Amino acid sequence: MTSILHIGLPLDPPWLTAEEAVTIAARLAAIRKRMSAAGYRYVVMHASPAGGLAAFRKWLQTEPCDVVLIGGGVSADPKLASFKQQIANAVRDEAPHVKVLEFDHAVDVQVLVEQALGNPRQPL
Repeated sequence: MTSILHIGLPLDPPWLTAEEAVTIAARLAAIRKRMSAAGYRYVVMHASPAGGLAAFRKWLQTEPCDVVLIGGGVSADPKLASFKQQIANAVRDEAPHVKVLEFDHAVDVQVLVEQALGNPRQPL
C-alpha cells in the first residue's frame, strides 16, 4: 500500500482562525477518507517552525512512506520558504527514497500523487 504523509501547519492560532481551522480540518478529513478509499495510507501531521520537525523526522525513520505532501499553508506562503526547505531537507536526510510534493489546491491530491508516482488514473 502506498503511504502518504501530509505535513502542514497546526490548525490553531497564530496560523489559523477558529473558523479556518474547522474548515481545513474538515477538508483534510475528506481528503484522508477519499485517499483511503482509493487504497492509500494517508496520514496527516502538523508542524511549525517554532515546534520543529523532530516528530516528523522520527515518523520518517520508523514508518513506511512513499510520498511527503507539503500542505498548502506551508508551500504557498513565501514567509515559510525556509520551513518548507527544512521539511525537504528532513526527507532527504531521513528517507531519501521518498518523493516530496507541494500541495497548492490547484490539483486534486490523488491526481497529484498518482502523477508523481507515474501511475495516473486512466479516463473511463
